[in-house]
Amino acid sequence: MRINKLTDYGIVIAVHIASDGPERLHTAREIAAGTRIPQPTVTRLLKQLARSSILTSTRGASGGYSLAQPPEAISVARLVETLEGPIALTECSGTVCDCALEGDCATEVPWQTISLAVREALDTVTLADMVRPSLTPPLVPLGGIRA
Repeated sequence: MRINKLTDYGIVIAVHIASDGPERLHTAREIAAGTRIPQPTVTRLLKQLARSSILTSTRGASGGYSLAQPPEAISVARLVETLEGPIALTECSGTVCDCALEGDCATEVPWQTISLAVREALDTVTLADMVRPSLTPPLVPLGGIRA
C-alpha cells in the first residue's frame, strides 16, 4: 500500500503551514518555494484542502491560507481521506463492495479488520506530530498482529 504523490505533497504542504505559524497566512508562491513543490500543484492542493475545511482561505493582496483548526486537531487520516478518499485496502473493506465474491468470501472480514487498523493508526497521528516528530516514536498497536 502506498499513498499517491499528490497526497504526500498535500501532507507536506499542511506540515509546512503548521510548522511555520499555523495562524499566519501562507501564499501558494511562498509554500512552493519552501517545499519545492511546483506552484500549480501547490495551488490545486491548497484549494482541495480549503474545500474540505482543513485550511481557510483569505482573498486579497495580503491573503493566503492558514489552518482552520489547531494542528493537534487534524489527523493524518483526515488528510489522506480528504486527498485520496476513504481509507480501504481492498474494495470490500470500504463502504461499497461490488465484488462478485462478496457473498462467499473468506477474506472480507480480515481485510476490513486490517483496513480499520490502518485507519485507526493514521488517526492517532496528528499534524502536530508530523511537525515535531519524536526521535523514538511509540509503535502504534495493530490489533491482532503479533511480533
